[in-house]
Formats: sequence, C-alpha cells, structure tokens
Amino acid sequence: MHGLLREGGLDRFYALAGDDVSPAVVSDTERSLTWLEPLLPTSREGIVTLELDVQGIHCAACVWLMNEVFRRRSQHGEIIVNPTLGTVRLRFGNDFDVRAFVLEVERFGYQFGPPRKEAKRGDAGLALRLGISAALTINVMLFSLSFHLGLTRTDGEVFALFTWLSAALSTLTVAIGGWPFFRSAALSLRSGVLHLDVPIALGIALVYVTSLVQLIATKGSGDHAYFDTLNTFITLMLLGRFIQERVLLRNRRFLLEDDGADGLMVRVVRAGHVELVPAPRVRAGDELLVARGDVVPVDAELLGSAPALISMDWINGEAAPRRVTPGVTDSSAALIEAGSFNAGASALHARARQNFTDSRLVALLRAPVERSVGTHRHQQLWNAVAKRWVITVLGVSALGFLAWLPFSPSRALDVAVALLVITCPCAVGIAIPLAYELMQSRLRRGGFYSRGADLLDRLTDVRTLVFDKTGTLTLGRLELIAPRELEHLTPTAREIAFNLAVRSSHPVSVAIARALDAHHPRFDASAEVIEVPGEGMHWTRPDGVWRLGGRPTELTCNGVRIASLQTREVLRTDARNTVRTLGEKYALHLLSGDSNARVSALATELGISQSRAHGQLSPEEKGARVAQLEGVLFLGDGVNDSRAFEAALAAGTPAIDRPVMPSRSDFFLVGEGLDPLVAALDGAQELRRVVQRVLALSLAYNVFAIAFTLAGFMSPVAAAISMPASTLSLLAFTVTTLRRGQKRLEARTEARAATLPPLFHPWPSTSNRSSGG
Repeated sequence: MHGLLREGGLDRFYALAGDDVSPAVVSDTERSLTWLEPLLPTSREGIVTLELDVQGIHCAACVWLMNEVFRRRSQHGEIIVNPTLGTVRLRFGNDFDVRAFVLEVERFGYQFGPPRKEAKRGDAGLALRLGISAALTINVMLFSLSFHLGLTRTDGEVFALFTWLSAALSTLTVAIGGWPFFRSAALSLRSGVLHLDVPIALGIALVYVTSLVQLIATKGSGDHAYFDTLNTFITLMLLGRFIQERVLLRNRRFLLEDDGADGLMVRVVRAGHVELVPAPRVRAGDELLVARGDVVPVDAELLGSAPALISMDWINGEAAPRRVTPGVTDSSAALIEAGSFNAGASALHARARQNFTDSRLVALLRAPVERSVGTHRHQQLWNAVAKRWVITVLGVSALGFLAWLPFSPSRALDVAVALLVITCPCAVGIAIPLAYELMQSRLRRGGFYSRGADLLDRLTDVRTLVFDKTGTLTLGRLELIAPRELEHLTPTAREIAFNLAVRSSHPVSVAIARALDAHHPRFDASAEVIEVPGEGMHWTRPDGVWRLGGRPTELTCNGVRIASLQTREVLRTDARNTVRTLGEKYALHLLSGDSNARVSALATELGISQSRAHGQLSPEEKGARVAQLEGVLFLGDGVNDSRAFEAALAAGTPAIDRPVMPSRSDFFLVGEGLDPLVAALDGAQELRRVVQRVLALSLAYNVFAIAFTLAGFMSPVAAAISMPASTLSLLAFTVTTLRRGQKRLEARTEARAATLPPLFHPWPSTSNRSSGG
C-alpha cells in the first residue's frame, strides 16, 4: 500500500493522516463492477450526478485521497465525500470514466457499492438534543450563579425574571434532553424489563416536578429549586448516551450495507439481449452470462466448448479453484454449484438448472436471527442493577422525607429532593459509557471494529474460539512452499516458467509468477503459449516442449521434470503467534468445508488438536458443532459460515472485502493480521475490571452523600457542586486507569513478540530439495 501511494505521488496522505493510519485491506483480485452498471445513465449528455456508498473511510486523509484521484481524472467535475455517512457524490461530464475511477480508488483498499446507506432520523437527533441542552444548561447555570452570589428577592424584578427564566429553560431541557430517557423508560416498563434509563428518567421527572412545585409554593423565591443541577444532570446523561452510540455508528457505517440476495446482480440473456436483474428473479432455464469475479446464484450447467475455472471458497472453504468442463451433462464435472464465483480470466455462459427460490443461497443469505435483548448474562446484570437502583433511590428518598416530616414538612421535602439529586446514576450515565468508548477507540486503532453495543460484555464470557480456515486463518491465496527452489533453476528456465505462469489466471500460476517476479525475468511477448485443460500451460520452443502444470505442479521439458513447484495457502501474517497466544487461555477448534487433509495439515502447523479440527463440513454441520460448544467466539468469512454465526456467542470476520458476512457480524478485523482479536479479548477483561471499580467508587460516594443529606446538610448549592464534582472525578479515574492499561498492554505485547519464533516458514533442508521440498 505504501508503494502504491509513493508510486502515484500521493505521499501527502501520510502527512494528513498523522498517527491515525489504520491497517489497509488489500486484495489481489479485481472486484466485479456488475453492481455499477444499473447506476450509470444510458445517456451521457451534460453533467451527470452519481451517488455511491464507500467502505473503508478512516479520516481526512482518506477524503483527500479520493478527491485527488478524482481531480486527476476530471478537470470539470466535482466529488463530495461524506466521511460520517460513508458516501460519495460524483458530478462529471462525458470525458469521465467512472469504472476506471472506481478501480483506481479500490486499489487503495476502499470499496464502492450501490447507494444504500441512509442518515437515519435518530442519528443526528441525539447530537442536536445534546447541543440544545448544553446551551440551555449554560444559561441556567449563569442565572443560578447570580443567586448563589447574593441575588435575592429584595432585588425585585431581576430576581423574579431570572427565577422564572431558569424554570422555563429547565422545562425546555427536560422536554428536549430528557425525551430519549423518558421514551426508553416507557418502553422498558411496557416490556416488563427494567434497565438503567428507568432511574435516570425517574430522577429527571421527580427533581423537575418537586423543584417546580417548590418554586410555585414559594411564589417564585427559588430558594430550594434544583434547576441548575437538573440541567447539568440531563446534559451529562445525554453526553454519555452520545459517546456510547458514536463509535458503534462509525463502525457500522465503515462497511457497505448488505442488501441480502437482492444485492446480488446477475446478467441474464433473454431474446438476444443481456439484462441485469437481481438474483431472486433468476428462473430455471435462464441463460446466464457470468463475468469474472461474479457469483453464480443457482446450480447451473456450463455452456459452450471452453472449460471454466470457478472458486467455491465462499461456499465450502475450498481454496483451490475447480475446473468445470462443458458437455458432460450427467457428471458433476459440468455442474457449477450455487454460490460459486467465476475465477477465470473471461466471462462464462451457463444455463440455470433451478429457480433462485430453490437455490442453497436462499437459506444462507436469509436475514440473520436477531439476538434476544436482555437474555445475555451481562444484560440481565444491568437490568438487576437498574431495578435495585430504582427501589433504593425511592426508598431512601421516602425514608428521608418521613424522618424529617415530624420536625419540618418543608425541610422534609427538601431532603427528599436532595436525595433524588445526589443519588443520580452518573457513573452509569457517563463514566461507564466513556470507558466503553475509550476501549472501542483503542481497539479500532488496532484494527478491531465492534458492531454490537454489548459485544465487549459478551467477550468476557468467551471460553472457546472456533476458526474457519480459508480466508480466516489463511488469506485465500497461494504461495510457493519452497521459493528458494527457483534459485537452483537456470535463468533461461526461470524466464520460461515465468512466461508460462504469467499467462494463466489460475491461482497456482499466479503464485508461481509472483515468486518468479522477484528474479526480474524477461516477459516474451512473442511466446506462443497455449493452455491445455487439465494439463496446464504449454510452450513449444526450439529446445523442446515446456509445460507448467499437473498435480503436483511441475515444470517439465519434453516430459523431463525440471522443478517441482508446490504451493500452499498463505497464512495470515501473525496467525501462528496469535493462535499460540490464544491457545494458552481458550479451547481452540478449526472447522472448515475444505478437505480433511488440508484442515489436518493446518491444524498440525498451528498447534491445534487434531480432535478439534474437522473438514468437509456443510454450513448446517458447522452451525451444529458450534451450538454444542460453550461460550463460542466464531471467526469466519464465507456465506457457509452463516449458521455458525447464528449459533455463536459472538461472531466476526477478517474478510471485509467479501460480500454479505461483514455486515452480519458482531465485529470485523481490518488488515491482514489476527492480533486485534487478542487485543479485544484482553481489552474486554480490562474494561470489566474498570467498570467494577467505577461502580464501587460510585456506590461509596452515594453512601456518603446519602448520610450527609439525611443529616440535613445538603443544600441546593452543595448539590450543584457535589454532583458534577463526583462525575468529573469518576471520569478522571476512568481515563487514567485505561491509559495505564494501554501502556501495560503495549509492554506485554513487545515482550511476547521478542520471545516468540519468527513469523515466516523455515526453508526446507537440502535433502528435501531434490523432491521439491
């Protein structure tokens, strides 16, 4: 990625990003742009406006990069990037090549898609309510300050004006800022499940009503009103809610929206014309034109005379592509299974054997099952805390009122209101949301993006980690097992092998060509290389017939083996170290649809027990095995993992460049490594300890404040000072504790990296070289 930016003269990206450079998502394969075709206008007269969604925007540097690429391609158009929503608006003329622009930007790890993201009504509403409440609170505090500094009823109209203005502005704050809590509390009571918005809403309502009653009873004296404290409390609670939702909203908008089966577009040939239709409209007998990189939505029969190369790793996790031969109608060799991708270099023709309603993709792409709200252990704990909080606050307030009633009815009401004010759940309302936000931001910088509000709570209950293989522990591409074997070839043999491999789109050939490219071979444009189905690439030269192919892949000349070039899947950068680290704390399982031999070999390499490694599993079998385990975190990438996603306690994906699954996951990883998963699991445990300490400090403060109030020492001034002071103290404690935890985590990570073995494979011994390693 750094090379691409330097090569394109886009170095300013790093100056704009500063320390906020996030891991890049780089794909070796070019994405299909079938989705773009129906969005383009049929006529290109005048200025055209095109709305697109974009995935992967991190910061201002990303916005600048897209603007710069657009500027170089269009001198008369306009691009508007909305990083908050994750959308792009293009305005361009006839000279602008939209496809070329999209492909160039996607080289840098971004992805474009149809415009499905919408600014939901409540997204900006909370920020607006917070802004209005903060402005009203500042004015009420100014009025209250004048009272505390000596303004009294003897000052006449000014005192009365300030008093009633405080009441009026407080009414607006309660109506505008308190509404989210009143609405949430009402829904909670209606469902019969108490959560923490109930005590917040109750405190707002009781303090407002009693303050207003006191104001009216004293004919505007305002001596016992808590309007300033009330406004501060509402604003702080709104700030906590805003902090809580902001990071999750950013993480969700980071991805493209998933439209399920309707988002899969298919070319259908009807009456000599090619139509682009949603997958659900495909019928048995339809002739399909499947471009490179497009998915085949139904079981289909290959047409024509040329074989096709298809990839099924999205469906069964099989990394190696499969060759399909046309004309063999009674054999599975001619069948293209639903969910396969065209991995060849050109489009293929096929005839649908079934309606889309009968396709296996219908079940796999169905809407995910929503997790039941309030059923998780941590949510039940918070519900219990809310219930006890409500009962305790009301009980203590009633106790204070009854204790003071025989001595002074007016003082009894003051004590009751003061108890409601000082027992506000500030720790839960702002300190704990801040702790979650700080942890989410830390994990996001490392490449872990959470999409669930309660995910970090659920991660503390994880006991078992289940990995998919292809695209999860591996990157879905191949590499040479022994690249140093190439050094033993003559320069001529290396050039011949390169010219054979570079002309094929088969993943094995791509891996060989990539390895040979490091030796700077010469490309021979005049080479007459042909591809023989099932045999590989052939080149007839004066010195003989050279061939690259077979199982295992060999380079031969006139049938004599020159070199054996075996390949394997590329492991993710830190897969060995990550799996080793996780294995010290969790039970590890490997479940895949790939062959048992490949799964067993990978399990051995990573140190996963053979009894916990299973291959050739269907999506349903994967889901059933996950359901039998306890506290499962599942990491996968394909649509064949959808059942396992539903059965797991938490599920995520490291493959956000793949369709469907990222938007259905609880979290996703950015970059080629898995270490962010370790950081998230450790961070969740650290966050739980911080939350427990915050709650303990809050409880201690409330015990002291209740005793102080019951003794009759809590005045409106003392309440106005103690409530924000205690809140700020909790915030300072939260920030300081998490920062210390971050430093300890960095130190442990560096120490662990220094003691672990290197990430790369050891070179094979000399004794193995004669047999290809």
